[in-house]
Amino acid sequence: MVKDKDLETNTVSRTQLKLEAEKLQSIGLKLCDLSTSKLKALDLPPNLLEAILAMQKITSNSAKRRQSQYIGKLMRNFDATELNTILTFWDQQELKEKQHFHNVELWRKKLIQEPGSVNDFLSKHPTEEKLILFDTIKEAIGEKNKDKAPKYSRELFKLIKKIIEQ
Repeated sequence: MVKDKDLETNTVSRTQLKLEAEKLQSIGLKLCDLSTSKLKALDLPPNLLEAILAMQKITSNSAKRRQSQYIGKLMRNFDATELNTILTFWDQQELKEKQHFHNVELWRKKLIQEPGSVNDFLSKHPTEEKLILFDTIKEAIGEKNKDKAPKYSRELFKLIKKIIEQ
């Protein structure tokens, strides 16, 4: 009876094994989305790196599926905990960059649509470039009203980004 309990605690169910394999395979697929320079920075085993680079070149869906299963198999021999933390960190960095870009874009739209919101912007982000900001907003509003190409709108975006990052 005691042997059965020890056997039960030491064995892992097939479902758990499959879930772990799928998790490793999904990490491998995330690796396939990375650039070559980021892949080389990760210091992956050569056979895994080769498989990932081959996966990036494959266009056939069934071949991609087979290659992803092969990558999952190779990942089983590799400790993916550190790799997973690095990927999570990179994902968080990318999310922060997107949020920052979105914030700059919202300020640009708000400043063009509501020129009075300049005071709100300057109270949150004080700068010495107030005159340049006022002129750029004025030009951006003028080009929007005249349906011109958004030259000053782009300049306003760059200026807002620069001010926020200071």
